[in-house]
Amino acid sequence: MTIDNFLILFVVFLLAVIIVFLFLIFFDFKNSNKNSIDKDHNFNNKIDLLSSEMSEIESKLISVTTPINELNRFLGGSVSAGRLGEWNLESIVKDIMPSSSYEFQKIINPETTEQVDCAIFSADGLIIPIDSKLYSGQFKNYQATSKKSEQEKILKGLRTSILKDADEISQKYIRQNTTTNYAILYIASEKMNDLVDSIEDLRQECLSEKKVLIQGPNTMAAFLDTIKIGHHYLNLNETAEKVAEIVRKVNKQFKAFDESTINVKKKLEASVKEVDELQTRINVLGRELDRGAEEIKANK
Repeated sequence: MTIDNFLILFVVFLLAVIIVFLFLIFFDFKNSNKNSIDKDHNFNNKIDLLSSEMSEIESKLISVTTPINELNRFLGGSVSAGRLGEWNLESIVKDIMPSSSYEFQKIINPETTEQVDCAIFSADGLIIPIDSKLYSGQFKNYQATSKKSEQEKILKGLRTSILKDADEISQKYIRQNTTTNYAILYIASEKMNDLVDSIEDLRQECLSEKKVLIQGPNTMAAFLDTIKIGHHYLNLNETAEKVAEIVRKVNKQFKAFDESTINVKKKLEASVKEVDELQTRINVLGRELDRGAEEIKANK
């Protein structure tokens, strides 16, 4: 083998080695790229899963913080406090009264758009207006101070607020021949009602001058129970009247049936009498035939 041929073979071998080396590099790069893509895909899946879990955690945090925020607004005496009072009233009414005996946010006076928080329908068809109030701001301030003078000042302001609300309830919702001659101011807190009781003659003044009865959760439940009993008595009376009407109809039909029975009996008695008379005639005719037969036999 000449040197030129050896060189040619060496170059070919070298080129083959280079090609194989390049192929291995390409194959390794391809696999590496594929693994990288798979890793990226897995990483993206993990990111999506983490994002979903974070959203779920955020949703749960919102569900927890919302009532807390509502409670903070309630304790701060904002408009939300009134809504919490309405929720409390609705809960008691729905728990005690038949569904057909109440209506929430009802317009009693068609001349205005004022809506009473709850309208209870009494057994005699009249509406009992109930409006919910919650003086949480005054109550919080009263609890926060220990000074006698400050407490008396807060109670005086509370008295003014309640009398003002009672007057508005009376003016808005008490209507002749539509509602009862009184309305109810509902305070959704027994502690607040205890505070109201500490204000001398406030309840009596609201009832006698404003025709408004102040009630808390316990007294409201007892009051609704008495109204519910009235509905039960009304239902019993209506049922008794229906039963009496059925009895009257049955009695009328029974009398008609009794008269029909008497007529049938008379007809049967007349028929029996006619049968007896016919039997008597048959007997007479039979005897005549026997007698005639004997005479004919004797003449022979």
